[in-house]
Amino acid sequence: MTFTAPLGLLALLAVPAVLWLHLFRTRLPERAVAGLFLFPTQTLIAGAGRTRTRLLRTASLWLELLAAVLLALWLGGLSFGGRGSRHVVFVLDDSASMVASGNLDRALLRTRERVGELGSADFVTVLRTGPRPALLLGPRARAADLVPALQGWQPRQVRHDFTPSLDLARELAGADGEVVFVTDAPLPVGNDDVSLLAVGVAAPNCALLTAGRSPRSDGLGEELRAQVAAFGAQATTTLTLFDGERQLHAQRVEFRDGLATVAVPLPAGVDVLRVQLAADAQPLDDVAWLLPEPERVVGLCDQLPPERSRALAIDRLLAALPGVRAEGDSRAAQLLLRERPGVVAAGQLEVVLPVRAPDAEALPWKGPFVVDRAHPWLQDVALQGVVWVAAPSELPGRVLIAAGARTLASEEPLDVGQRLWLAIDAATGNLVRAPDWPVLWSNLAAQARLAVPGAEAVQVPLGGEARYRRSQAERELREGAPAALVLVAPDGSRRPAGPEAAVAFVLEQPGVHRLLGADDRLLARFAARFLDADESDLRGLQTVQRRGVRDPGSDRDLVVRDTAWERRVLALLLLACVLADWWLLQRRGA
Repeated sequence: MTFTAPLGLLALLAVPAVLWLHLFRTRLPERAVAGLFLFPTQTLIAGAGRTRTRLLRTASLWLELLAAVLLALWLGGLSFGGRGSRHVVFVLDDSASMVASGNLDRALLRTRERVGELGSADFVTVLRTGPRPALLLGPRARAADLVPALQGWQPRQVRHDFTPSLDLARELAGADGEVVFVTDAPLPVGNDDVSLLAVGVAAPNCALLTAGRSPRSDGLGEELRAQVAAFGAQATTTLTLFDGERQLHAQRVEFRDGLATVAVPLPAGVDVLRVQLAADAQPLDDVAWLLPEPERVVGLCDQLPPERSRALAIDRLLAALPGVRAEGDSRAAQLLLRERPGVVAAGQLEVVLPVRAPDAEALPWKGPFVVDRAHPWLQDVALQGVVWVAAPSELPGRVLIAAGARTLASEEPLDVGQRLWLAIDAATGNLVRAPDWPVLWSNLAAQARLAVPGAEAVQVPLGGEARYRRSQAERELREGAPAALVLVAPDGSRRPAGPEAAVAFVLEQPGVHRLLGADDRLLARFAARFLDADESDLRGLQTVQRRGVRDPGSDRDLVVRDTAWERRVLALLLLACVLADWWLLQRRGA
């Protein structure tokens, strides 16, 4: 005999309470009689008030005592022949292959069958695998709550390590709990203590490995280039292109050594291009949405004197560098050219070209130059054959380019923004005419482009981050009143953004996501699609069921059964005692 809730036995204090009530009665029941002289003088007399009297061993007393004991046993969880409850932790494989070939339906069915073996007093916890395991139910929820909790489960993740999830499950299960892993593949090595419910079925499958829109070589519009893979005995598939609901193109794809490359010209004006393969075992890797790449133009604000700008060939740089334009407003620019340091906002890169002092003489430096090529500003900058002319000056910050002991370029650390110092006399020397000059500015423009307002990338793999950067005007507005940004998923669910200048969302649903601003104004779109060749290969899936191997002598080896019948019997007996006592008291008072 055991008790599942021993604290409930405190209800046994009701037994002395019943005895006290019967010993210290306030009054005896009144009876109408013809005369007191008819009763002997030894008749029991009880005075009014709480006066101790002789305990009358009546049927009512015994019924109330029995009811108090039954109540305590019911609250204490009386159990005969086993523990009253057990704890099972279900770990659900959240990999995308779980939705292939009906695996998800089989997983839900086997999980419901496993839950059916549990009693009403048992507990369950449900975990979802991932780089960071997620708790779907619990910890220690009722077994009846598991089925509703699984209704919204949709596995979509790429292949990942299950070890963190299984380790967390062991911690939640404790010494006397059980861990059940629901998956579609063999159990990872070293987890013999985990019960396995593998529901996988091997099947051939085709998948889109790559898909992208790019300008055609002849400059006449765009084309789709895609690579399709076949896993298993599948020789052909069909690739179809849609613009919304309008079909643009369909063609048969034949595989050679399991791969095929497709190139299709696109008509003008295509907005959201949907690439669709013929239906097969895995639906997630058969579709991709491709959005037009947004134009991310870097604004360059030139605040140098005109003669110095001409010497530095700034006009030629603007014409030669793609995605760079002249910007007159320094607040809206990402690249700033100045002779003296100024105000730098978040996301801005300031290039300072200090003015030579009147009494300073410009000296030529022919190298060898020390260049920090690991810095992103100086990638592919070699300075071979360059004659760098500059006046001696002390540049603040970290040295990026030096000739001997003389610093020619440096990076000054700032709390907000970035600053590059360049000591150069453009009127002499050949740096401005050397190939390294446009390379340097191309690197600077590439770094500044990261701070251009808008979406950083519109094609995002499922599970990746969609990033959006607010403009300077939006940031200034946010300081007074937070700008409302909301990401709308393909199913219509909405997620608000934080107050940061750059916001990021993890995309968990395939399809086109919309980022809305104030008054639901469309700011950006992101296309998320599944991409993982390992998860698309369904040939290694298996169906296996086995119990975990327990440690000898572990409490988990005890036979556990449903003990709810004891509570039902105790409840019925308690109700019978209460009703019988009520009937006796009513009869006595009649």
